[in-house]
Formats: sequence, structure tokens, C-alpha cells
Amino acid sequence: MKYKIIVPLVFIFLCLKAKAEPTNSAFATYDRFDQDTIVNKKYEYAKVLFQQEEYSKSLEVLLPLIDEKELDYITQTRVNLLLAKVLIYGKRDNEKSLDYLRKCIPLISGSKKIDQFVSKEYSILKADIYHHMSVVFVQLRQKDSSNIYLNKIINIDGLSDDLLSIKAKAYANIGAVNIRNKEFDLAKFNLNKAIGIHERLKNNISLASAYSNLATISVLNEDYIGAKKMYFNALTYLNNENSLKAIQQKELLYDNIAWAMYNLKDYKAYEYVTQSYEIRDSLNEDGLNKQYKEIEAKHNVETMQKFEENKRLKLKYNLERKTWIIGGVGVGVSLLFLFLANLYKLRQRNLSLELSQNELRQQRKLERLNSETQVKILNATMDGKETERKQIAEILHDNVSALLSSANMHLQASHKQFGDEIPIELEKTRQIIVEASQKIRDLSHNLVSSILLKFGLEFAIKDAAKKFSNSEIKINAAVGTIHRYAQDYEIKVFNIVQELINNVLKHSQAKNAYIILEEEDAVLNLIVKDDGVGFDQVSEEETGIGLSQIKARIRMMDGQFFIDSTKGKGTKVMVNIPVVPREKVITA
Repeated sequence: MKYKIIVPLVFIFLCLKAKAEPTNSAFATYDRFDQDTIVNKKYEYAKVLFQQEEYSKSLEVLLPLIDEKELDYITQTRVNLLLAKVLIYGKRDNEKSLDYLRKCIPLISGSKKIDQFVSKEYSILKADIYHHMSVVFVQLRQKDSSNIYLNKIINIDGLSDDLLSIKAKAYANIGAVNIRNKEFDLAKFNLNKAIGIHERLKNNISLASAYSNLATISVLNEDYIGAKKMYFNALTYLNNENSLKAIQQKELLYDNIAWAMYNLKDYKAYEYVTQSYEIRDSLNEDGLNKQYKEIEAKHNVETMQKFEENKRLKLKYNLERKTWIIGGVGVGVSLLFLFLANLYKLRQRNLSLELSQNELRQQRKLERLNSETQVKILNATMDGKETERKQIAEILHDNVSALLSSANMHLQASHKQFGDEIPIELEKTRQIIVEASQKIRDLSHNLVSSILLKFGLEFAIKDAAKKFSNSEIKINAAVGTIHRYAQDYEIKVFNIVQELINNVLKHSQAKNAYIILEEEDAVLNLIVKDDGVGFDQVSEEETGIGLSQIKARIRMMDGQFFIDSTKGKGTKVMVNIPVVPREKVITA
């Protein structure tokens, strides 16, 4: 008796204490539908760490993502590419980075098959991969391999600023290779290509660097007048630039101008040498001052942190000590009073609890039976409707339509007897019969798709997607490897697809919708998604009759139903239904 009271109270006390302590977990547990979002957040976090040159931390976040299952091609490509960059710039591990870059190439090719993948981003990713392949091969002193990937970058189609920026780097690098090989005409061609792109993008520092390379060609050709002009032109692009990279570029340009003027016997070269040295000394002094300030600031921060930490720990210790004493006394007194107060009534409460549990079990059993009964009634009603629609369609097509066709043939035979003087009433009767035949045929097809009955799910779904598409919404159908199944089974699956598409047309306000169907391991996998307004799943599940009917039908077919929707982010419905071969008959 005593332990039955004490143990729960101690457990509650420990839970409350644990609740007050912060968690150190970097990422919360996520369910199936949040997996892509969590992976993307981890990737973005690793990308920020990389940009801040926190290479080791970025690597720690990225490596577990390689083992993630069911990632799409795009995410796999991004993760492998970022891993390669970390290893290139952080770890200087060229061989390992090359392995990750090589994994990216088949992945980026596979990503073409994804409908929602934008070709613009595909081109940028591809160019980025080739760019870093060329960087690695340069570091490995395999210049021919580097040139191959630089030329591949140039041949990529696209006009986005990001892609053009990478192309400009490729042209500049090829131009530098041409200079080393003394292919000056080719070098000028490629450097001017880079200059044209940099001028469009207003990359002043890159423009200065490109003109400096052009001036190098003039120096190698002993055209010091042209070189001097090029160097001064490069300086004009750095007038309003104050970044460290721009200042370093100025220092180099002053040094090169001095050399060109020296060869021209212009002894003002000394002034530019002086300016170059002043910038160099300034950079060194700024670097030393920055390092000193960083060390001093770090020391001051660490000292203050230690002082505050000791102070905080002392206060925490005193507070925890008092809390434990007061808590211990309070818990002890509370336990004593509770034990004395509840000792007499404990047995009666246990008995009452057992009775309540039995009643609850009975109630749950009745609710479950009631729910199953409602599902069976709902499915029986839907089955009856489907059977009735099929019978009506067959009667209309096989009997009524045949009778109308026969009547039309008799009227045509009568026409020959009248010759050219055919009564108007007879001709109008023939036209009415033709119109009725067409309406009967259309009605029969609306009740049960003739394409479905003759050719199966693949052609029926593609035909439905085409019919439902209009100027407001485009419905795309992608059907993988599927077969013909039991006729009742195909009708039920097709009706589920129609109901889901009707929901998209009525409620989603989407511009695009997708139907994806594929059989895998004797299970038919169906995905219907849109880029519409989405909905609140909780309120929809309480009031949505359409979704309830679909769920009930799938449940009776031993299938599974999943839905992922958020307001403003579209809706995605996933259905998995075991297939019923053609020789079997579905009983759901």
C-alpha cells in the first residue's frame, strides 16, 4: 500500500525536475512527412557553417545526411557537393573531395526526371560541380582534366546571373591557361568573354583582375605602353571598392604599373612602387592590429565568462541546495499526509478503478464495432453505386444504343424508298435518333469509363488528366510499370483517383497537379499532389465527408492512406493498396 502512493509521487517530482532542464538535442524527432524539411534545414545549417569557415562543424552535420534513405536526387546532389567544398577549402583533401564530386554527376543527371525541379537551378548546380572538379584537378596538377571541365561549364545552356558568374570564372581560368601556354590570341578571346559577363553583372573586382591578365599578355609581348593602359583601366574599377580583396588587387596593380613604367624608362614608376609598398605595409599592419584586437578581445571575453560562470554556478548550487531541502521536507510531509488520508479509501478506489476500466474497455469495444459497421455500410453503399452505374452503362451501351442504331438503319432504308422526296418529319426523326445515340454513348462513358474497361488504369488515368486539365490548372499524369488487374479493383482505384482530383479542382486553387501511379512489390502506390492553398488537416478530418469516404474505401481494400497539407503550401496524398490480379475478385 505504502509503495503504491510513494512511487507515483516521486516519479511526478522527478518528471517536473527533468522538464525544467533544457535539452541539448540539435534537431527534434520528426515523422515521415517532416523528413524532407528536417534534412533541408540540416543542409542549410551546414551551408551557413561552411560560409563562416566552420569546416569541421559543417562536416559533422553533413556526414549523417549521406546515410539518409529515400532522399531525392536534388538533395543528394547538394549534400555531396557541399561535402566536396568542405574538403577542398577546409581539409585540403583533394582525393576524397573528388569522390564526392564524381557522385554528383549521375545524381544531377537523374534529377532531370523530377517534375518540380527547375532547369535554372539544375544548370547552376551542374556548373558548380564542374567548377570545383576543375579546381581539384588544378590542385592535383592535372591541368588537362581541369580544362575539360572548364570547357563543359562554357557549354552549359542558361542565362541566370549565378550561372553566368561561374561561366566568367571558367573563361578567366581558361585564359590564364592560354597565357601560360603562350596562346595569346585564345587568351584574349577568353578573357574578353569573361570581361563581357563581369561588366553585365557589375563585378568590379573581377573586371580589374581580367584587365590585369590582359595587361600581362602585353607585358609578355613587350608592349609596355598597352600594358600600362590596361593596368590603369583596371584601377578605375577599384575606385569605389574598399574590401580587403579590392585593396590587395590595387597593391598588385600598382606594382605592375611600376614595372611597365620602368621598362618605358618612365621614372615615375618609383611613385607607384611606393604606393604598392604603402598598401602592403598597411595590410600587414591592419592584419597585426586585427589579430592583436582579436586576441585581446578573446582574452577579455574568456575572463569575463569564467567570472560569470563561477558566479552563476555558485548561485545555482546554493539555490539547488535550498530547493532540495525545502522540496525534500515538503515531499516527506505531503507523503505522510497522503498516506494517512488515503490508507482507508485506497482499497475502495482500486475496486472502483477496476470497474471503470472494465466499463471503458466495453465502451471502446462497442465504439470499434460501431465504427467498423459504419465503414462497411459506407463501402456497401459505394459498391452498390458502382455496380449500379456499371449495369446502367452496360444497358445503355449494349441495349438502348443498339436499338437506336437499328432504328436509324431502318430509317435510312426508308429514305431509299422515297427517293428524292423524303418527308421532313422522317429526316427530323433520323436526326433526333442520331442525337439520342450520341447522348446515350456520352452518358454511358460518364457512368463507367470505357477506356478503363478496355485498356486499364494507365490509359484511363492519362485520359482523365487530359480531360480535367484546362486554362486554370494543368494536371500531369506519370504512370510507371503497372498491369491489368481485376475489373472491380480497377474501377475502385479509378474512382479514388477521380475523387482526389475532384477535391483538387474544387478546393485547391492550384496551378499544377500531379498523378503518380506505380506498382512495387504487389502494391499499387498512388500519389496525388498540388501546389495550391492547402488546408488545416485537423478541421478537414473532422468535417470532410469526401476524405472520410476515400479513407473508408482504402481501409476496406487493406490499403494505407496518408495526407500531408499545410495552409499555403499545397497538399500531398499518398495511397498504398495491395493489387488484386485479374483472375481474382475483390470483395471489399
